Amino acid sequence: MKQANSDFDIVIVGGGIAGIYTAWRLIMVDKDDPSKLKKWKKKSKLRIAVYEGSDRIGGRLLSATPPNFNSVMNCELGGMRFVSTQKYISSLIINKLKIVHPLQVVGEPINIIYMRRKLLRSYQLCDPDALPYNLTEEEKLALKSGGTTADNFLGWAVLKLIPGVAGLAGEQLKQYLHTVIIDGIPLYQHGFWDLVSKVLSNEAYRIAIKAVGYDVLGSNTNAVNCISEYFDFTPTAQFYLIDGSYDVVPWTLQKQFEEAGGKVITRKWLENFDEVQLEDKSKGVEMNFYKQSKSVNAAALILAMPLRSLELLDQTGPVMDPKRAPEFRWMMNAVSPIGLFKMVLVYDKPWWEKQAYVTKGRSLTDLPVRQLYYWGVEVDPKTGSQGKAVLMAYNDEESTTFWSGFRTAPLGPNDDKERNEVEHPRHLLPFKNAVMFSRKNKAVNKVASIAKDPWLALKRRNWDHHPAPKRMVEEMHKQIMEMHGVTDAPAPIDAAFKNWGDDPYGAAVHFWNSGYKSWEVMPAITKPVKDFPCFICGEAWSENQTWAEGSLQTSEIVLQKHFGLSEPDWIPKTTK
Repeated sequence: MKQANSDFDIVIVGGGIAGIYTAWRLIMVDKDDPSKLKKWKKKSKLRIAVYEGSDRIGGRLLSATPPNFNSVMNCELGGMRFVSTQKYISSLIINKLKIVHPLQVVGEPINIIYMRRKLLRSYQLCDPDALPYNLTEEEKLALKSGGTTADNFLGWAVLKLIPGVAGLAGEQLKQYLHTVIIDGIPLYQHGFWDLVSKVLSNEAYRIAIKAVGYDVLGSNTNAVNCISEYFDFTPTAQFYLIDGSYDVVPWTLQKQFEEAGGKVITRKWLENFDEVQLEDKSKGVEMNFYKQSKSVNAAALILAMPLRSLELLDQTGPVMDPKRAPEFRWMMNAVSPIGLFKMVLVYDKPWWEKQAYVTKGRSLTDLPVRQLYYWGVEVDPKTGSQGKAVLMAYNDEESTTFWSGFRTAPLGPNDDKERNEVEHPRHLLPFKNAVMFSRKNKAVNKVASIAKDPWLALKRRNWDHHPAPKRMVEEMHKQIMEMHGVTDAPAPIDAAFKNWGDDPYGAAVHFWNSGYKSWEVMPAITKPVKDFPCFICGEAWSENQTWAEGSLQTSEIVLQKHFGLSEPDWIPKTTK
């Protein structure tokens, strides 16, 4: 085994919410109680570094601000909200960081449901005569009697199959689902789509996934986890946005982490890691970074990275070599990547308010647009007149592949062979047939100065780094007009997009595959090799997949189980 002096005590690779949160928790605990983490210290003070391959902290949170507005219009190209029942992220934002968190409006009765070329309104989802789907008599009766609505057919099917889930949520729901057996087979071995098809017609299934907005919620993933995701919202649960944008959370953690003595190092891509003997004869980790001749050594390595990012590492060493760690390879295969796409369009005026009578929340369609949020309208505080307005399109799985065809590059995993310093810059390069949308940015009064919004420059940069191809914007505008029943509307003046299927993410979120017990794999993967100081956290192998909550859930397993930290005192024992 090699011998070397340690450069850091703990290195976290990955600057998303899991990575920066873990680093922040460690350094804040050490600041309050220097004896708590003495096991890991090779010198008098705990030395922690966060290494991030791209040029930004935030990961799959990506806040961006278009330049056309007199005031700040914050948009989200990545994660956008949290739920009041999510104990880690809600407690962090509300109790610890004390960030203002406005309520998000989602469902409005007047909002549009455009399916099979028929324009309906949300309140008609309980009217089987209005829906362009060939439902069974039982399904029609369920709608007419008030037993369900079309966007809840999946939940209706689950209650028919497993009536015991009624009224359960959170840990109580999960524990119950672990015990369920259907047709002699444990629930975790069932695919969710296979399961609901037992009692749900294909027509009801189709309208259910289209009207709920997410195709993945009807996919054939692990039935235990899919049902947990679907039912884990109590009647009192609320959706919240973050004042100033979601990126304010990791950026605030980064600021406090660095002020406490931690280091954040960007533009450094991890290539591989191996064992090394440190100065005190203990086993440590040697890390090699892309285009960096000198290795970095530490007492512990925390990989705050999703599935695809781990796959892109050299498959060598005590963890990544499948021959040396076959159990870890099995655990990696427990989840599947799910693609998501977001596009934000800026218009001179909110034409949809007068032409389609919709103002807030979201509308839904079976067109590849899928979900459309009426994100915001600028109002002159003196005159009350409306100005620029924003729409946000949001889709997953099959629809995401549709929009991928309009990209210039990259087209998918492995297309970007080089580890670039700036995140996914290839679609900015002049390809032979690439024509980017011409942003009609106009001069505006700079009311929101950097002093008033310390993160404004970062959010503007994020917007500039994610322009959209011209054909993509034109097709999106065309579909938006169709779903609103409009044949002519002013074209957008600006646009930005993000496809999260590109490397190094490979997905926006992950879902558990059937046949795996997530409640056993999740804690096990946080330390995949027993006698080697490498740990893993992040959304991918959590039981709150698709949310920042999942990232913090696995971070807390690493922190509490492997580093001996206590649960934060700002987390209440119960959540509302």
